[in-house]
Amino acid sequence: MLWRTVAARMVVEPGGATLGVGPWTARVWRLHPARAERRAREIVRDLLVRAGVPEDGVNDLELVAAELAANGVQHAEPPLEMRVLFAGSSRRPVWCEIADADPFLGRVPDLLRPPPVLDGDDLDALIDTLSTDGRGLSMVHTLTSGHCAAYPTTTLSRPGIGKAIGFSLL
Repeated sequence: MLWRTVAARMVVEPGGATLGVGPWTARVWRLHPARAERRAREIVRDLLVRAGVPEDGVNDLELVAAELAANGVQHAEPPLEMRVLFAGSSRRPVWCEIADADPFLGRVPDLLRPPPVLDGDDLDALIDTLSTDGRGLSMVHTLTSGHCAAYPTTTLSRPGIGKAIGFSLL
C-alpha cells in the first residue's frame, strides 16, 4: 500500500509528517483525543479552502472528518492519525482517512454502504435502520456520495495492523 511505500521517506515537520513517492504526497497528523474532532475540522477546512473547493463542499467534508475523528476517540484504540493523500504536481488533496491501532472493523463497512431498500413486512430490518448506532457513518456515506471505505492499515506510530476509515475529498 502507498502508506508503507512512503513511510520510509517521512519528513517530520510542525503540525504533521509529510511523505512522498512520485506524484503522490501524504501528510499525517496525530490527533489528540481531547481535540481530535476540532483539529480534524481545521485541517480539512484549511486544505480544501486552499484547493479552491466551494464552501458547501468544505462544510460537508469537515463534518465528515469531525464525525470520523469523534468515532475514533469513542470506539478505537490510540494512536489516532489523520492522513491526507495529495495527487499530481498541484498536490491536490484527494483522499482523507482517520486511522487507529484497533484492527476490528465490526459493522463499519456495512454502515458505510447505502441503506437497504426495505420490504414493509420485514420488521427486523426496519428496527435495525432505526438504531441510533451507526447513524454518523450513514451520514458519512451520504455526505461523500458513497465515496468512503473502511479497511485494514497500519499507523505510523505503532506497529501492527489497525484500521482506517477514509473518504474522497474530490
